[in-house]
Amino acid sequence: MNRLYGSLLAFVLFASSALAQSLGSFPHSDGTTFRVWAPFAESAAVAGEFNDWRAAPMARDESGGTWSLDVPGAHPGQRYKYVFNGTLWKRDPRARQVTHSNGDSVVYDPNAFDWGDDRAPDIARNDLVLYQLHVGTFAGGNPPATFDDAIPRLDHVRDLGFTAIQLMPVGEFPGGRSWGYNPSDPFAIETDYGGPDAFKRFVRAAHARGLAVFADVVHNHYGPTDLDLWQFDGWSENGLGGIYFYNDGRAHTPWGSSRPDLGRPEVRAYVRDQIFMFADEYRVDGFRWDSVYHLIHTDQGRNDQGIEFLREINAELAADRPRLLRIAEDHAFDHDMGFDAQWDVGHRWALYNQLATAHDPERDLRVVAGTLSDWPGFQRIVFTEAHDYVGVLNDNRSRVPTMIHREDPESIWARKRALLGAALVLATPGIPMIFQGQETFETQAFHDDVPLRWDRTNSHAGIVRAYADLIRLRRNRDGTTPGLKGAGVAVHHLDHDNQVVAFVRWDQGGQADDVVCVANFSDVDFDRHDYEIEFPSAGTWYRHFNGDSTRYAPDFRDVGADRIEAAGMLPKAAIAMGRYSLQIFSKYPPPGPTPEGSNPPPRKDRHP
Repeated sequence: MNRLYGSLLAFVLFASSALAQSLGSFPHSDGTTFRVWAPFAESAAVAGEFNDWRAAPMARDESGGTWSLDVPGAHPGQRYKYVFNGTLWKRDPRARQVTHSNGDSVVYDPNAFDWGDDRAPDIARNDLVLYQLHVGTFAGGNPPATFDDAIPRLDHVRDLGFTAIQLMPVGEFPGGRSWGYNPSDPFAIETDYGGPDAFKRFVRAAHARGLAVFADVVHNHYGPTDLDLWQFDGWSENGLGGIYFYNDGRAHTPWGSSRPDLGRPEVRAYVRDQIFMFADEYRVDGFRWDSVYHLIHTDQGRNDQGIEFLREINAELAADRPRLLRIAEDHAFDHDMGFDAQWDVGHRWALYNQLATAHDPERDLRVVAGTLSDWPGFQRIVFTEAHDYVGVLNDNRSRVPTMIHREDPESIWARKRALLGAALVLATPGIPMIFQGQETFETQAFHDDVPLRWDRTNSHAGIVRAYADLIRLRRNRDGTTPGLKGAGVAVHHLDHDNQVVAFVRWDQGGQADDVVCVANFSDVDFDRHDYEIEFPSAGTWYRHFNGDSTRYAPDFRDVGADRIEAAGMLPKAAIAMGRYSLQIFSKYPPPGPTPEGSNPPPRKDRHP
C-alpha cells in the first residue's frame, strides 16, 4: 500500500468512524441522545415511551444529513421510533435491540453488561476446529431456542475437542424462525434468541470453556422483508431502496433488490460499525462474511466499491484487532482484499461426490488426492456438512448419510462412508469444520424448524467417540500426531483398482513428525494382512485411529493391527483395512507404557 493511498484510507476510515459513532441512541445519566442519518427528510422527530409517543422534533445538524435530539429522562428499555415528514415511522437502523422485526426500537446501553473476568481464548490457526451452530435449533426442543438454552450444550462441544463456534447469523430477522440470512435490523440481536444480553452471556460462556466465537455477517443484501431501511427517509429512485441501497441495476441480488450501496460513505460506515460492534461490544473472535461474491459483483459486473470497502475494513481489522480471524464464504483471494481464509466449497463437493457415488468403480481417487493437495494450508475451511449443503431449502439436500442412502441412512454403507468423509476432513491440511449434529450421524435435513436430536448422543455414542478421537489427533493433544497440525501433505499411494489412497502429513518435516493416513474407499475388507503400503521410514508404526473400530459401532469389524513394521530400501508394511475406513499411523506410541522393544522419536507438542 503506497503512502498516499494509506493516508487517504486512514482519512476515509476516520471520517466514517466519526460519523458512525455519532449515530444511534446514546443513554446517559440524564436521558438519551438520539441521532439519525436521513439526508432527504424534510423533517425528523423521535417518539417513544418516554414522551407518550408524541413526536418530538429533531434538529438538522450542520452536516445537513443527520438529525439529533437529546431527550431528558429517556432511559434504557424504553421503546421508540423515528418519524420523518410527519408520517413515516421507522426503527433506528443502529438499534442494538428491537421488540421484533416489525416492532419498535429499544434504547439499549451497550456498556451495562457485566463481562466479569471474561477472557477470549488465544487459539493458534493450526489448532482451530470449528463447530457450526444454528442457535434456534441447536439446543433441541421446540424451535426457536435461545442463547441461554444453548449454553449448557456448549459442554458437549468443548468435550469433543472443538476450539471455535461458527455461529449462523444472529441479527434480527423476520419472525422467530430463520437461517438468519435475511437480516431486517443488522445492528439488533434476534429477539427470539434472547436479544443482546443473551448473546453476550453466550459469548462469555463459550470463552469460559475455551471456545472462540465467530459471527456470520450478511452485507451482500438485507431483508427483503420487514426492512425499515427500505426507502428509509422517503427518498428513492427507480422504485428501489433509497439511501442505504443502490438505486439502479446494481441493487438486484438473488434475494431481492437490496444490495447496500457501498459507494456511499455513510453506508460504508454503517457496515464498518456493525462489524466493530460485534468485535468490541460482543467480543466475538472473528467473522465469516456471507457470499463475498455478491459484494464484489453485481448484475452489471465487477463492483469495485465492494472490493475497495472489503480491502479497507480488513486492513483496519488487521491493524487494530489483529487477533480476529477474517473468513469469507467465497472469492476471498480474488482481489487481495485481506481475508485470512475462505470456505473451500470445491473441496466439499469433490469429496462429497466421491462419498455419495453408489458404485465403487466409479470413484475417482485422483479427485480425492486433489482435495488433499490442491490447496493445502490454513487459508481454507474444509467440511463435508454445512448449512447450505445439508439444508432442505437448497434442492432438497440433506445430511451426508441420507444423501448416500436415502432409503436407509442408518445402513452400514451410509454410516461408514459418512465417517470416512469426516475423518478425511480432520486429516486434511486446512481448518476443519463440522456442522451441528454431524458428530451423531444426524440424518434429518437441516431447517430452522428441525431441532437437533440430542438423544442421538446416546444412541450413537460410538460415533461421538470417533469424532472426539479424530479431533484429539487433529490437534495432537497426546503428542502422537504432530504432522496433522501442519500444512505438509504428499499423496504417495493411489490404487484405483482397489480404491485405496494413502498420504503423508507433516508439520516441521524431516520425517520426525510424519503421520501416514490410509483410506479404503471400497466395500472390501482387506483382512489378509497382505496389502502393502509404502511408509516414509522403516521401523514400528503405531495406529492411532481405525475407522472400522468396534468402539465406534458394534457392526464394524475392527479389521487391522495396532502396530506394524515397515522395512526395506523403500520401507513398506502390510496392513489390513476395513471397508470404507481411514487409519492414522505415526511412529509415536499411544499414551501409556512404551511397548517393549520400541524406540519412538522424542515427542513434540505434547499437551495435558
